[in-house]
Amino acid sequence: MSDDFLDKDSPIHRMAPSVRVALAFVFSLVTALATTILVPLAALVLGGIFVGMARLPVMAVARRLLPLILFLFFLWVVLPFTGEGAILYVWGPLCVKASGVALAVLVSLKSLAILLILIALISTMHTFDLGYALSALGMPEKLTFLIVMSARYISVIEREYKKLRNAAKIRGFQSNTSLHAYRTFAHLAAMLLVRSHLRAGRVYNAMVLRGFDGRFDSMVGPRSEALSGCLPQTMGMVISVMALLGVEVAVRLGMI
Repeated sequence: MSDDFLDKDSPIHRMAPSVRVALAFVFSLVTALATTILVPLAALVLGGIFVGMARLPVMAVARRLLPLILFLFFLWVVLPFTGEGAILYVWGPLCVKASGVALAVLVSLKSLAILLILIALISTMHTFDLGYALSALGMPEKLTFLIVMSARYISVIEREYKKLRNAAKIRGFQSNTSLHAYRTFAHLAAMLLVRSHLRAGRVYNAMVLRGFDGRFDSMVGPRSEALSGCLPQTMGMVISVMALLGVEVAVRLGMI
C-alpha cells in the first residue's frame, strides 16, 4: 500500500473493503481464466477506468507497472519464437510463430489488466482494512494475521536494509563479484535477520501489553460498512463482471 494511493476522496475509496476485495478476486479470476483476447482487453480497459475513478497519480501507477513491463519484455523476447502453426516472419535461423505471438499478447493483456485492477481496488486501502475484509470474507484468522503483519512490516524491514546498506557504502563498500562483496552481503543478510527478529519481539510485547490475544478484534468484530455511498459503483462493477463472464461464455460456445 502506497501513501499516494490512500485517503483520497473517490468512488473507489468510498467502497466497502470487503466488497473491493471480493470484486478484485472475481475480476482477476475471470481475466486469468479467459481463453481469448476479448476478455483481457475489456478487463484492461476496465482496469484503466478503475484507476481513473480512484484518482491515482499517473506516474505512481506507472512505477507500479514498470517491473511487470520489464518482465513482459523478456517474455516477448522468447515467446514469439516458440509454438507451432503459421510462420509470420523469418529472421535468420529464427521463425516468428503466430501461436507464440498470440500467447505473448494474451499473457501481456491478462497481466496488465489484473495488476491495474489490483492497484485500483486493493492498493487504495489501508493494511488493516485489507485484513478486516479478508476476515469478513471467511479467510482463516491465522492466514489473515500473517498477511496483514507481512504487509505492514515489509516496508519496515526494507528501511532497515537500506540503513545497513548505506552504512556499508559509507565505509567504502562497493558492490561487485568479489569474495569480499559476497561475504559482506551475507553479513548484511544476517544482520537484517537479527534486527527483524528483535523488532518482531518488541512489536509482539507491545501488542500483548495492549491486550492482544492472537487475533485482531477490529477484524472479527462487528463493523458497519455503509453500502449506500458505494452502491452505484458496486453495481457497476458487478455488471462489468457479468459482462466479462458473458463474453467468455459466448466465445466458448462459438457465438462470437
